[in-house]
Amino acid sequence: MTSTNYMAPIDFNSWPRKQHFELFQHFSQPYFNVCVQLDMKTLYRRCKAKQISFFQAYIYATLKACHEYKPIMLRIIEDKPWLLETVRASVVELADNDSFRFSYFSSKLNFADFINHANEISREAKEQPLFSEAFMQTEGQADLIHISVLPWLNFTSFSHAFSEGKSLGIPKFVFGQYDKHTGCMPLAVDVHHSLMDGLHVAQFINILQNKLNTFTDIQ
Repeated sequence: MTSTNYMAPIDFNSWPRKQHFELFQHFSQPYFNVCVQLDMKTLYRRCKAKQISFFQAYIYATLKACHEYKPIMLRIIEDKPWLLETVRASVVELADNDSFRFSYFSSKLNFADFINHANEISREAKEQPLFSEAFMQTEGQADLIHISVLPWLNFTSFSHAFSEGKSLGIPKFVFGQYDKHTGCMPLAVDVHHSLMDGLHVAQFINILQNKLNTFTDIQ
């Protein structure tokens, strides 16, 4: 059972997306995917100059962007839309044996605090089996975004494994390989069509791109 202590219900009857929500709610595959190219050269150069983690920087920026855009914070609880107050990132990372683990990162007020937090969470996750205590306590909660990273591939399309049944409407992000020649990186975004349309994805990408461009100004 998902806790609702960190979210608030949407006034469904007055919500402009009421009929759109009802239209897509029972689709067998209600998610749609958009792949874009992010301009990452400014962030990459700043990270290299300051000797900080490029990976941690764009995860931090993604969490910040999510907190600034309400549609990406919408979830589906008991067949109705709810709005999150905060969101965490479930991030796929590789352990030493090349099998993946889930690291659960919370947003922090500043990047220095996020670095310390992420380093500790990553270390602990990689030392545990996939079905760790953190996994059992966290997966299935609504206050997540799912993030994967494929630094080996400069992809132009992407599809996820998915199971039939009800969905919480959690957004999924996949970051690809950084191209040092163009300064670009592919990003695949999957969102639930009951909660968002293509316009909303475009608006979110604009916010994220701004966060990446002005990384030193993020607080």
